[in-house]
Amino acid sequence: MAKRPKSRRRQRGEDRIYQRTDGRWTCQIFLGTRSDGKPDRRYLYGSTPEEVIEKRQKFHEQVAAGFVPTKGRGQTVGEWMSHWLHHIAKAEIRENTWNRSYRSKVEGHIIPGLGRLRMKSLAEQGAEQRIEEFYARLRDEAGLAPASILQIHRILSRALKVATIRGLIPRNPCQFVTPPAPDQTEVLPPERDEATAILEAVAGRRNGARWALGLAAGPRQGEALGLMWSHLDLDDLDHASVRIAWELVRLPWRHGCDNPHSCGGKRHRFPCPPDPADCAKAQRTSGRRHICKRPCPPRCREHDKCPTFCGADCVAHAASCPQRQGGGLVLTEPKSKKSRRTVSIPREVARLLVAHRTAQKTERLAHPRWVGWGHDKDACDRRPRARESVCPKCRLPVKPDSLVFAQPSGRPVDPRRDWQEWTDLLEELGLPHYRPHDGRHFTATTALEAGVDVVVVQEMLGHATPGFTQEVYQHVTPRLQKDAAERIGGALWADSLSDSVRAADLRGSTRKRTGSTRD
Repeated sequence: MAKRPKSRRRQRGEDRIYQRTDGRWTCQIFLGTRSDGKPDRRYLYGSTPEEVIEKRQKFHEQVAAGFVPTKGRGQTVGEWMSHWLHHIAKAEIRENTWNRSYRSKVEGHIIPGLGRLRMKSLAEQGAEQRIEEFYARLRDEAGLAPASILQIHRILSRALKVATIRGLIPRNPCQFVTPPAPDQTEVLPPERDEATAILEAVAGRRNGARWALGLAAGPRQGEALGLMWSHLDLDDLDHASVRIAWELVRLPWRHGCDNPHSCGGKRHRFPCPPDPADCAKAQRTSGRRHICKRPCPPRCREHDKCPTFCGADCVAHAASCPQRQGGGLVLTEPKSKKSRRTVSIPREVARLLVAHRTAQKTERLAHPRWVGWGHDKDACDRRPRARESVCPKCRLPVKPDSLVFAQPSGRPVDPRRDWQEWTDLLEELGLPHYRPHDGRHFTATTALEAGVDVVVVQEMLGHATPGFTQEVYQHVTPRLQKDAAERIGGALWADSLSDSVRAADLRGSTRKRTGSTRD
């Protein structure tokens, strides 16, 4: 009788597949030894041996590609996005951009839409489909424009790229998702006759030089409102210039108290009870009439914008905190190195600025409640240096009368009020609606029409490259089209026109000789 062959013994570190007492199959994978000397193991589970073997094969493929899955359930997308937003992106991005763009889109859309998913699930098949469905919900249910969805896609892709580098996921699924293309809406800047009407209307008006400067030099709204007199060179009107080194922005406030949730208790927005009889605000007999609001169902068609509510642990509403800090209107440096620039201005604009400075001094002396806007030694312990025009800590001007364009009290002009003043001016003149930013488009187009080199226009507007200036800010006007048509016609029919001219001259000379013979 032949001897029964001995079964091969499992080697040390080799995978082990066995069945548990509850009937589930388990694969134990040994990955080596951890830093504390204990073995590093992973466990895969399945209902059949074949399912476990398939999972083991995928696991080893990921390890061979350089990615080792984390132990346990791992992080969620919401946990990673919150960590990336507050600890990684905040150190790389300008504070204004982080607050207005990154934070609002991560906390308002990405975390509510994808936050419950595990980071491990982004490595599985179908992750791209989940992201595409998320974009579809933003478009159909939230009503976001394609440009907003594209920004969300870029933010999500940037965060997942860092996660890929750190080994949290094997690949970035956003690289295989095509985001919606933004609408290519052509910006139509004001025409020359409209710009002339605007300049005539603002002549003699308070802060009227702000719009003349906007059309002639093309500063951004924040750059124009953040101009300081120390950055203007108006000694020689023929060589006047403006140095753009700061811009006015509005930053959100932060709580300075110990309990932010209780501090904003009066401003929390919670859904009303299903029964109006249980709503305390609906039962009050005095004051403003309360209308109960409740969460809307998915794909609501009743509202253009469905009501939003605070979370159970909401710590927002810092603007109402008595000890609020770090917000409001402040001065920050422009967003790029190219944006910090010196721009030459026309003599006419320089003359308007000189008259505006004289009027501002007269107004400051006559205004009984002028307070100015600048560094407060009692509120800020930082002592600015002699060469500093803005305090680095509180980000306010060192001198309270530094702003070129200010309110009668000396405080800065709010960007929303500046926008409203521009809108009222256009309505008063009966002109179409233009944004204040369209003045930059007018400046670029007018300069390029006049034959100014595109590199000079790029430096004047503070763009990164000349190509961006030509692509975005130069607009083909009827004047440019007519000039192009005349040049093309002159190039194509130059020879035929010269022949016809010579023939006409020859006929004229023949007639003169014939007439002289007859005489």
